[in-house]
Amino acid sequence: MRTITNLSSRRTKPADRGLSRAQAEPATTGPRGEAGFTIVEVLVAAVVLIVGLLGVLTMLQGATVATVTSSERVGATNVARELTEKARALDYDDLAPATVVAAMQARDAGAGSPWTIVRRNVTYAITASVCTFDSPADGLAAAAPANVCAPQPPGAGGDANGDDFRRVTFAVSWRSHGSAGPIAQSELIVNPSGGLGPRITNVDPLTPSVGPESSTASVMFTTSVAATLRWHADDGLSKGVVNSFTGSPPDWRVDWPLGTSGGAGEVLDGSYQIVAQAFDDRAIAGEAKLATITINRRRAYAPASLAGGHDTRVDDWVDLSWGLNSERDIAGYRVYWAGSDAIVDNEDDVLVCPATAGAMLANSTSSCSDSSPNSPGAMTYYVVALDRDSTGAIREGDPRQVAIDAGSSRPAAPAGPLTATLADGELTLSWGASPGAIFYRIYRDGTAIGDRFDRTADSATTWSGEPGGDHAYSITAVDAAYNESDAIGPVS
Repeated sequence: MRTITNLSSRRTKPADRGLSRAQAEPATTGPRGEAGFTIVEVLVAAVVLIVGLLGVLTMLQGATVATVTSSERVGATNVARELTEKARALDYDDLAPATVVAAMQARDAGAGSPWTIVRRNVTYAITASVCTFDSPADGLAAAAPANVCAPQPPGAGGDANGDDFRRVTFAVSWRSHGSAGPIAQSELIVNPSGGLGPRITNVDPLTPSVGPESSTASVMFTTSVAATLRWHADDGLSKGVVNSFTGSPPDWRVDWPLGTSGGAGEVLDGSYQIVAQAFDDRAIAGEAKLATITINRRRAYAPASLAGGHDTRVDDWVDLSWGLNSERDIAGYRVYWAGSDAIVDNEDDVLVCPATAGAMLANSTSSCSDSSPNSPGAMTYYVVALDRDSTGAIREGDPRQVAIDAGSSRPAAPAGPLTATLADGELTLSWGASPGAIFYRIYRDGTAIGDRFDRTADSATTWSGEPGGDHAYSITAVDAAYNESDAIGPVS
């Protein structure tokens, strides 16, 4: 019996032969799946971005450095300009290589050695140089001036003073990101004497302090080429002309006769200045120079005058006034009661003005009051001026004494009315006269002794001064015995 097999399950389709499974599967339809970037693509993109950022950063850094450098250079230019302006204000003699830096630093232009100035947290180093320029406009000097700016031939005209100008140069340098940045600025400064007259190059007081045994003060002035030297002292009287010199460069000796200490026409103690100028043969003057002389040959003279008396207006006190000394070295004044024996300068004398032992009144004070006199009767007072001896210790001068009579009748009060006017910031008080008054006292904001404000110099019946605010003023009259009248006023 034949078996029948299902051939359909074993038969292979001709189209399926030789194909893989994937090839045999039908293609799918729709969008492709996510594929992304490879690592190589990412690295390349990062490198490109970094290179671009580095270029931008380098450009920004360069711009910042350029801005800072420009700011520092502007600061250096300003410093150089500031220094040249300050140099114009210096004394011409300070414009020299050895002195210009110290003179500039003394005018608050930096400090230190080497010289530095700090501006906006930048330290600028300064180098100064000075040279002298001889202008051919007035002829060249026979020999080039010291420290000449450039070599020059001798002048046929023989200019007496070749120092016509001085060129001052300030070089400013600083450190900017590791590199130096120098700036220099120069200024040509004209000799204040015009570069025409001879100059005084050195002043040497031979007797800067004149003691008791001296009758002459001497100063040596060294000049460039000059024909004469003229001088005067600031006492208003002494002056002279010196026609001869010694040495090279010329030394001109000024001898100032002071007179005999204590004699007629003497120069009184104090500090004085001798001013000198050199002149050439055309009578053209150079710059003036001065020397200071201190004279201390004796103790202070007695004050010029002393007067006083009992003032019984409110209570019995003694008023005193004196003339100020003419010496220039007066340190102050003291007033003494001569004691019950009325003998000046012995053991029972009592200091009344000021009351504190060892103290003194100011050298501009010319009056005082003894508010607790020993008696209302006759008394003797004296005043002494004070100066300093050669060691600097205070010493009392010659006394000026006055005998005070017993209290007298008081003068009549000034005639009224008392008026006050104010014009252009000045107050003027006016009143009527009191018979026998030698001066009038002005009181402010009261009439006690502590309210005394001023006095007239004589019997004038007006007084003027600055009001200094809102105040009330009163007036009294004082007679020759220093007694005082009742007050009139107040007026505001």
